[in-house]
Amino acid sequence: MPQKPTRRDLLKTAVAGAATAALDPFAPIARAMELTGAGGNGDQTGAPRGSATASRPQAFRFVHFTDIHVTTERRGDQGFAAALKAANNLKPRPDFILTGGDLIWDALEVDREKAHAQFALFKKILDDHTDLPVYHTIGNHDILGWSEKSGLKPDAAGYGKALYGDELGLPRTWHTFSHKGWRFFCLDNLQPGGTTRYPYEGRLDDEQFDWLKAEFAATDPATPIILCEHIPTVTATPYGHEQLIDGIHWKLQNSLVCTDGPKRLPLYLTRNVQLCLSGHIHERDRCELNGITFINDGAVCAGWWKGSYRGVEEGFGIIDVRADGTFLHQYFDYGWQAVKTGPRP
Repeated sequence: MPQKPTRRDLLKTAVAGAATAALDPFAPIARAMELTGAGGNGDQTGAPRGSATASRPQAFRFVHFTDIHVTTERRGDQGFAAALKAANNLKPRPDFILTGGDLIWDALEVDREKAHAQFALFKKILDDHTDLPVYHTIGNHDILGWSEKSGLKPDAAGYGKALYGDELGLPRTWHTFSHKGWRFFCLDNLQPGGTTRYPYEGRLDDEQFDWLKAEFAATDPATPIILCEHIPTVTATPYGHEQLIDGIHWKLQNSLVCTDGPKRLPLYLTRNVQLCLSGHIHERDRCELNGITFINDGAVCAGWWKGSYRGVEEGFGIIDVRADGTFLHQYFDYGWQAVKTGPRP
């Protein structure tokens, strides 16, 4: 299993509320949950399933930075630096940062040179403002050229997910690591498809799903697991989006919510999956489904650095993992004051 990486090692090899819901259409499962804390953020407790793990989990803290959308515009570079400073100053200090995708402003609609400049900015701010290890998850805006607006062809250098891997030194866009008795999976749930406006859909491809099945099979059933992905698999947030109502039906876009939940969730139930983290929607929610907690965190950039989005401020998730295999989650508003003039993307 990988050891805690250094900053240099990670660049080479390493790489969820505004709405809260309980979703359990099959068989309700009693699950302990307490809400405490000031400012309306609250600490949210995940209760364990199964027995204690053979590897005896230890207590630690990590932070979930999703939807950063770093840019020199709208003081986004300064905002990212401020978020990192806030994470560094937490007591206790996090063991690592887990990113949730959309690290840069956008690569979908630009050429390789512009995307490279954005990744360079992202990496420089990381290097200059934190010494914490970082594990990365890919987001849709980290993918080069999938939008027709980019003018790129599939044979262009760095096209698709290749640039992301090259920039971050990653051999592939999904990976797993272990930390203090917990198993983590960073998934790539972005596949070509969707619409002209949203040229991607949320799901794992067959190769990655087969890999995930094999990794689960090789994991002790008692080992607590945390998964991180960009597009949520289970979320209540779309129910606040009126444009998704079509007559008497709700429409869930395949670019907004993953389509392979019915395929993946039974696999999750074969192991001790405690938490699934996601982002993408820039809103907060927490769902409990068959004993698994799904948390969608708000965005580091909130409304793409124009201030709060649907009442959710700039922030990141703090997860305190306990030695008994449970966890506490809270959303941390790091106090960024955004420039509020001009339209949002």
